[in-house]
Amino acid sequence: MWSPYISSKSLEIAVDYLEKLQYFIDSNQPNEFVTLWEEFCFNDFIRGDELVSILKSIKDSSVAPIFGRIAETVLPLWEKLPKSEEKDEVFRLAVDLQTTNSKTFFELAVKFLSDRYSDYDHFNDALRFVGLREKGDFQFAITRFELIQHLRVGNFVFHSGGWGVGEVMDSSFLQKKVCIEFEGVMSVKDVSFDSAIKNLSPISKDHFLTRRFGDPDAFEKFSKENPVEAIILMLKDLGPKTAKEIKDEFLDLIIPQEDWNRWWQGAKLKVKKDTRIAFPSNVRDPFFLTTKEVSHLDVFKNSVLKINSLDKLSRLTVIYNFLRDFPGEARREQGRKFIRGELDRLADDVDPSICVQSLLLITDFFDEDRRQEIKDFVSSYSDVPALINGMGIISLQKGMLTYLKTEIPNWLELFFNVFFSTNSQVVREYIFKELRNDSIGKEELKNKLFGLIDRPMMFPDVFVWFFIKLCGKEDGIFPQEDKQIRLSFLESALNFMYEASNSPKYKDLGKKMHTFLVAKRYLVVREILSSASNNYLKEFLLLSTKCPQFSSTDLGALQGISEAIDPELKKDKQEEEEIFWCTSESFSRVKEELGSLVGKEMVDNAREIEEARALGDLRENSEYKFALERRSRIQERIKMLSEQVNKARILTKEDIFTDSVGIGCVVSLRNESGKDIEYTLLGAWDADPERSILSMQSKFAQAMKGLKLNDKFSFKGETFSILRIGSFLEKV
Repeated sequence: MWSPYISSKSLEIAVDYLEKLQYFIDSNQPNEFVTLWEEFCFNDFIRGDELVSILKSIKDSSVAPIFGRIAETVLPLWEKLPKSEEKDEVFRLAVDLQTTNSKTFFELAVKFLSDRYSDYDHFNDALRFVGLREKGDFQFAITRFELIQHLRVGNFVFHSGGWGVGEVMDSSFLQKKVCIEFEGVMSVKDVSFDSAIKNLSPISKDHFLTRRFGDPDAFEKFSKENPVEAIILMLKDLGPKTAKEIKDEFLDLIIPQEDWNRWWQGAKLKVKKDTRIAFPSNVRDPFFLTTKEVSHLDVFKNSVLKINSLDKLSRLTVIYNFLRDFPGEARREQGRKFIRGELDRLADDVDPSICVQSLLLITDFFDEDRRQEIKDFVSSYSDVPALINGMGIISLQKGMLTYLKTEIPNWLELFFNVFFSTNSQVVREYIFKELRNDSIGKEELKNKLFGLIDRPMMFPDVFVWFFIKLCGKEDGIFPQEDKQIRLSFLESALNFMYEASNSPKYKDLGKKMHTFLVAKRYLVVREILSSASNNYLKEFLLLSTKCPQFSSTDLGALQGISEAIDPELKKDKQEEEEIFWCTSESFSRVKEELGSLVGKEMVDNAREIEEARALGDLRENSEYKFALERRSRIQERIKMLSEQVNKARILTKEDIFTDSVGIGCVVSLRNESGKDIEYTLLGAWDADPERSILSMQSKFAQAMKGLKLNDKFSFKGETFSILRIGSFLEKV
């Protein structure tokens, strides 16, 4: 307790000592600590909780061995403390730390225990067990004695070795052991007193861990009805915890998985308003109990004053969040005066977005109509959409738009400008609903969105956003029975993905579109393609091969979906898969290699294996392992070449068509710099990039596949024009 007779000077000196003592402990400076401790012992003012904190810090530090020899210096300080739990804890810690086993400590320890536990059934035996019958080593005697007396049926303990919380089921002082049921062990465990002293610590029946283990159903009910009290109990017993750590302590053990999100969201809102808990500023920081309750207004004032005076948006955001969470503070005199003063200063700011947002807050929370000022401000401002987009608080953007709809005659034009320029999905969603609810706005919106089919890159964010909404049948713009509109948007989506892959700015949007299309086993694609024609499906498959976001697995799945809709596509696919195009030269070369592998190399390898086997000890025989690995490689090569030879077809003039880019073509291109380049497109056996001969399966060849003379295409950010398409056999 604080004494009214202690001078402020004495208090300052004591606090200063304690801070320095803690510093020497933390920085591992035992000699400096001891010197300062000796000075501290002459201090007139002692505060129990501070002394307990220092002694606990010593117990787990390098200072402990040195301090153990002078622990008796704690006793005069202990005697100055008023009777309290803190005074008892100071003595326990002093006995834990002392290593002198002095007569003074011995007598005081016996008296301490006699005053509290003399009616204990096995009191004298327990004293002997902890070293307080015959004078000897009795370090930790108080802590050990209290643990032994705690080991009674129905009490709870915590096992530091990983068994968790346990309940004492039986106890025998004669056998010096207890039977305990632990949460982390399948069966009841017999624990000796010696083992208990090393591994167990007592916990009360109202401890967080006890309640979670002892009666989980009751604690679940309590936590659901009193989430803040449950979290306070956890923080009191387990210390500060981050949001993730709180989840680890509560999820499934107390709150079921299916209830977690709802429970935690509700708990957070209540915790934020409870002054007993310090709410962290980011998810990595912990929640912790405050040493004394501080009003929300005081916390808010400190937050505002810490913000750089030039950072107006942060200042405004803190004010907005406070008014949103504690609207009643705007009606109390002290809070009203401070908040209104801050907003008045911001309303005079040179930044128009800060000014307008401040006026909106004054109007909303202080029963003062400042709408005319807002109207005059907007009327004089040349770029209202930019003003709205510059407002950093989303709710105030929506509030501003709502106000303008009632006050500005040309609100539709304004809404459309913001709709296509905002970066906020929340604002875009709000405007979309407002436009859709207006007959004129809905028709104009329909026309503008329809125009995105041909030009998706004009407003990429809007295109992706609306495409997802359209596929979910949540647009309310186009009739759900109009299947053609969805087919058109899907085709445009593939063109968008292709364009986005070549633009660093929009690559992430391309990935987002890909993620949406492949989700739930391509559900959206399946639904849209179900009404597609054969020609559309062919075009769709061709476009999909040009989108690098699609993996080979994706392309295979899209092919399978298309074939299921139109089985005619299987014929084309099977015919294409059965052909492995090659030239007569590459066919002869591969046949020769295959013959060599089957004949000479397999025979040579068999000889290597036998020679290596003769060396003995196959487990440590590296030559034998290398020979086996070579056989595996030869066999894999033989299998691959055999399959390819069986599908091989030598290109003839009849197989090459020059009306569009395909197998056997020689394609002349011109890049953006005006440089002309020429590539020959053949099968994998004939590919030779150094001679500008590309495999038809390469990404570059696939990018131009099917294109015609004068067509343009992009690859890796560069655009090419097709100048000529010829046959490679014309050059032979």
